[in-house]
Amino acid sequence: MREGYVSSHMATVEEQYEIVADRSTNRLSLTLLGTLDEEQVAEAAEEAVDEAETLRPGFDIVNDISRFRPPSPEAAEPIKEAQAELLEMGVERVVRVADDETSQVVVNAFSRRSKQVGYEGMTAESVTEAERKLS
Repeated sequence: MREGYVSSHMATVEEQYEIVADRSTNRLSLTLLGTLDEEQVAEAAEEAVDEAETLRPGFDIVNDISRFRPPSPEAAEPIKEAQAELLEMGVERVVRVADDETSQVVVNAFSRRSKQVGYEGMTAESVTEAERKLS
């Protein structure tokens, strides 16, 4: 692992999530895969906040939801709570990665929740495009 990175990773056969805080770019990268249950969403949300604590205020987020499937409304509540915490911690810009295959339910839900807590994110079709938008 490169210096300056903090990584949390939970990978099982069912595909889960990956969270990486890069202190050199002051960026939090999140990848959500498949369908997560309520407990998994809560774990991922908590890890995202924990990793963001290693970054400076003004950090950016790249959130790859391109292969994420809609969770139940109850399971999604920790996402909104984490979004509010990340805003309080000083997130500056957020880019969501969503492509033509991404569920519009997922895209709209993330957008709606972020607006409810007080920020709007940009959208990109790839992680590379998201990183370009933040450079």
